[in-house]
Amino acid sequence: MDVFSERIIDLRIEHGYSQEEVAKKLNVSASGYGYYEQGRNEPSLETLYKIAEFFQVSIDYLLGKIDTPQHPVYYSVSDDLALNESELRAIQRMKELKLLEKIGENPMENAERLSRFWDFLQNELAIDDK
Repeated sequence: MDVFSERIIDLRIEHGYSQEEVAKKLNVSASGYGYYEQGRNEPSLETLYKIAEFFQVSIDYLLGKIDTPQHPVYYSVSDDLALNESELRAIQRMKELKLLEKIGENPMENAERLSRFWDFLQNELAIDDK
């Protein structure tokens, strides 16, 4: 079974729909939709777009080009720096904890120290998991 078939099956089940319900929403026959899930048939571009819209995921996700349902959104900070939403939330939290202010006192050295400390924690946690 290919990625597309697996993803639409997972999405349908996750959203609690039957094949017939999805087919009706997409304006295709139930057997036609069933063939998509079985990998026996591929939807037209128009139907592919409708499937993505219906499940609110990107077409790239349906086709297995990316592994997250939506494309990550990046916020440009400068010409050479863009952050995704989770990185932005992490920075916001670091700012709330006044960590950015402390790191900013000597950014190069403190960022290196923080990186070494993070590596240490990761190694310690990996040992504890064994």
